[in-house]
Amino acid sequence: MKNCVREEKNFNIGWLYASVDLENGYQADLCEDGFVSVCLPRANKWLDSYKGEDFQRQIDSYRFVSWYRRHFALDSTYGDKKIYVAFQGVATVADVYVNGEYVGNHKGAYTGFTFDITEYIKTDGNDNVIAVRVDSTRQAEVPPEGGDVDYCLFGGIVRNVRMIVTEKIRMEDVTVTTPEIAQGNARVHIRALVANGTETAEDMVVETVIKDTDGAVTAAGIGELHLKGGETLACEIHTEEVKNVKLWSVEKPYLYTAEVKIRRGDTCMDAVSERFGFRWFTFSDRDDESAFYLNGRKLTLRGINRHEQWPWIGRAVNDRHQASDAELIRNTGLNAVRCSHYPQSVAFLKRCDELGILVFEEAPGWQYVGGETWKEVYLKNIEEMIARDKNHPSVISWGVRVNESFDSHDLYEESNRLARTLDPTRPTHGVRRMEIYEDSECQEDLFCVNYKYPEIPRKRPFLITEHSMDWFGGDGCPGAADAKACAFIKSFGDAMDYYYGNAFCAGGFGWSMFDYNNEVNYTKTGHVFYSGLYDMFRYEKPVSYLYRSQKDIKDETVLYIANYWQEDSAKDVTVLSNCDEVELFVNGRSVGRLAPNTYINIPHPAFTFSNVKYEKGQLKAVGYVEGRAVATHVRNTPGTACKLAVTAEYDTLMADGADFTQIIVELTDENGTVLPYDRSRVQISVSDAGTFIGQKEIWLEGGHTGFIVQSKYNRTGRITGKVWLADQDDVMPATFEIEVKAFEDPEAVPTISTRLPKRRFVPRL
Repeated sequence: MKNCVREEKNFNIGWLYASVDLENGYQADLCEDGFVSVCLPRANKWLDSYKGEDFQRQIDSYRFVSWYRRHFALDSTYGDKKIYVAFQGVATVADVYVNGEYVGNHKGAYTGFTFDITEYIKTDGNDNVIAVRVDSTRQAEVPPEGGDVDYCLFGGIVRNVRMIVTEKIRMEDVTVTTPEIAQGNARVHIRALVANGTETAEDMVVETVIKDTDGAVTAAGIGELHLKGGETLACEIHTEEVKNVKLWSVEKPYLYTAEVKIRRGDTCMDAVSERFGFRWFTFSDRDDESAFYLNGRKLTLRGINRHEQWPWIGRAVNDRHQASDAELIRNTGLNAVRCSHYPQSVAFLKRCDELGILVFEEAPGWQYVGGETWKEVYLKNIEEMIARDKNHPSVISWGVRVNESFDSHDLYEESNRLARTLDPTRPTHGVRRMEIYEDSECQEDLFCVNYKYPEIPRKRPFLITEHSMDWFGGDGCPGAADAKACAFIKSFGDAMDYYYGNAFCAGGFGWSMFDYNNEVNYTKTGHVFYSGLYDMFRYEKPVSYLYRSQKDIKDETVLYIANYWQEDSAKDVTVLSNCDEVELFVNGRSVGRLAPNTYINIPHPAFTFSNVKYEKGQLKAVGYVEGRAVATHVRNTPGTACKLAVTAEYDTLMADGADFTQIIVELTDENGTVLPYDRSRVQISVSDAGTFIGQKEIWLEGGHTGFIVQSKYNRTGRITGKVWLADQDDVMPATFEIEVKAFEDPEAVPTISTRLPKRRFVPRL
C-alpha cells in the first residue's frame, strides 16, 4: 500500500511581530521593517515586573492589538493537497489572512481552531504570507471576560501553531471509546469522520489497528463508506477483542494507540493516530457513600487546581514546560488536577495521560455570565474543548457551568445537553460558590462546591472543587513566619482530613498548585495570589510536603520538618512523613518518638510534636518503618548571609527561539541553609547568547527569587550569567552556564526571506 500523505508541520519558527494595530497588516506586500523576528509561543508583551500594588499597569500593558506574520513557500508537490493551519491558542480574538485574503475569525483565548487555507495559497515555490491580527483588548462578549476575572488572560499567540497537509479525501475527526471491558478483554469503538473533497463519488475502506506500547498489533477492525463528491460521513468501527487488556490507572497509566487509515483501492489516502487508555469509572451515589471508582476500585480524588501561568511571560510557554507542570503535580503526590478555569494545553493533558493524573476540564469562565453573544461563544468553546480532548483517558469530567456563577437555567440546560451529546461517556460538573450552596440549581451530573464542607451534602455525587482559603493572613507568602507556614499546612490538612473521612465526598481539589497573577488583587498582595503549594517560579513551600508525604512508601520515603527552627518558630513542630513513626531530636537530644497523630483520616497522617522548646542549633527528625530507621531530615538555625546559589530548571536548551529555563536564586548561610525571611536586593546579568526575561534588579522573597533565560533562534553555544547582592559585597555571588544545542526539525515549514517592496504601515489610532 502506498504511504499516506498526511503531514503535521512545525509552524512555530520564523514569525514576524509588530506591537501596533496596522490598518494594512494583512497585506501580502506590506513593508515589514517595523517588525521583529519571533518564534512561537510568544506573548504580545513580556511584563516589566511580576508583582506590585501598581501591577494594574502591567495588566493594562498587554491589552492591545498586535500582528503576527509568517512567510512560507510550498512547491508543486502540494498543488493537489489540502492545506490547513491549526492554532492551539490565541489570546483573545484572532483574525487570520493569507496572501491578503481574509480566512476567518476565532473568539476565545483557551481553545484552538483550524482553518482550511488551500484556496488562498500558492504552490509554485513563491512566497506566501499568513497574517494574524491578535486582539488582546478586553472582550466583554468573550468568556471569561465581561466582569471581574480572578486570573490574568495575557495576550498573543500563546500556544503552538501547526500546518497540516492532507489529500482531498481525508479524516476530519476520530473519536475513540472503549465501551466493552470485561473479564480481561476489551473492544474499541472508532468513529471516523471522513470527507470526500473531490468532485466524484468514491468507495473507501476505513481500517483500524490497535497497538500496545511496544507497537504490537492487538486488534483490528474495518469499515466501508461510499461518499458522493463533497460529502462528509462518519464510519463506525468496532474492533476485535483486545485480549488480556492492560488497564489505564493512576498507578499504571498504560496507553494504547489506535491507527486509523482511509484506503481507496490500494492507495492510503489519510492516516491518523490517537492514543487512548482502557479504563472505566463511576461516581457512586448510594445511601452509604458518594465515591469515585476507577476500574472498579474506590479512589479518593486528591487533587489540586492549576493555572497555566508563569512570571513575566504569562501563558506563552513551550510544550516542555507544560509537561513539566504535570510531572511536578504527580511528583507532589497528587492524583487529580482541575484545569481552572479553562481548557489547558494539549501538552499538559498528554503528560497527564502518561503519568496517570485524573483531569477535571472546564470551559472558560469566572463568576460572570454575559448576554446572548457571550453565551454563544461559551457554548462554542465547550464544543471546541470536547472535540479536542475527548480521547484523553485522563479527562473524567467536563465543566459546563461557569466557575462560581449564579444559576443561569437556560444556558446550563444547553451546555449540559451539548456536552452529553458530544461525549456521553463522561459526566458533567458545575462549580458553585459556597454562598449559593444551599439553593443553587444542579443541572450537572456531579455536584461541586468551593469552600464548603457539609457532613451530608444536599446533592450527590459530591466533590470539593476548591478548598483551603487561608490566604488573607499571608500564610502562603514566601517569607511568612514559621507559624504562618505551618498554619497554611493546616488549612490543607483539615480539608483533606474532611474529604478522606466523609463517605459522601468523592474528593477535593486544593487551591492551588502555583501562586499566580490575578486582576482583582482582593488579597492586597501585589496582584499575586499566594495560594500555591509552589510559588510562581515553581519553588516549593512547606505545604507541598503534606501532599508529597501521601505517596506510598514503596515509591518514595518522605520525611520533612516544616518548621524553619529559629527563634520565632512555632512551639509545635510539624513533621510530614509517610513513615510509621518519627523521632525528634533537639541538638542531639530526643524529645519524643511518635506515631502519626494529625489529620488522622488521610493515608499518611502528619506528626505534631507539642511544645518543643527552641534552642539555637539543630532540629533533626528520624523516620522509622517497621521499627527500622529509614530516613533523616535536619533543620539548622539559619546563620548570617554568606553566599548566593543558583539552580537552573534545565541546563540545556534547544535553539528554537522559544525554549527556556527558570533559574532559582537562593541566599544561604555558610552551611547552605536558606535564609527564609531575607528580602535582599539581587542583581542579575546574562550574556547576549541568550535572552533574559525578568527583572535585572529584584528583591528576594523568603530568601529566594527567580528569572528566565530563553534561547535565541539558531544561536548555539553557552549562555553565561552572574547573580550578586546589590548592597552586600561580603556575600559570595553565583554564576551559571546553560548550554544551547542546535534545533533541527525536518518538519518545520521553511521561511521565505524575499525582499519585499517597501510600503508604509499606518498604526490604527
